[in-house]
Amino acid sequence: MNISTTLVELALSMFSHWSKEKDEVLALARGSYAPYRIRNRTGSSVDIWGDAEGVNAEDVVPTRIQDNETIDWRFDDWKTMREVGFSRDKE
Repeated sequence: MNISTTLVELALSMFSHWSKEKDEVLALARGSYAPYRIRNRTGSSVDIWGDAEGVNAEDVVPTRIQDNETIDWRFDDWKTMREVGFSRDKE
C-alpha cells in the first residue's frame, strides 16, 4: 500500500470532521437530537406510538402525523433512562 500525503491529509480531515460532529451531538440536550425521520405519504393522517414493555395501553399517547407531514422520532431505551434517572436521584 502506498501512503501518500493526499491519503494522510484525507485521513486527518475525516478524523477532524468526525470528532467535531461527535462533540456537537454530545453537546445537545437529551431529546434535541432525533436519529429518525417519519414522513407520512399515505393520503390520510396516521397515529404512531412507541411500544414499551410494562406500560399500560391507556398511558400511551399517540402522535398524529397529518398527510405530507414529516416529524423527527427517537426511541428511548426505558431501562437506560431508568438507570440514569436513578443515579441522578441518588446524587
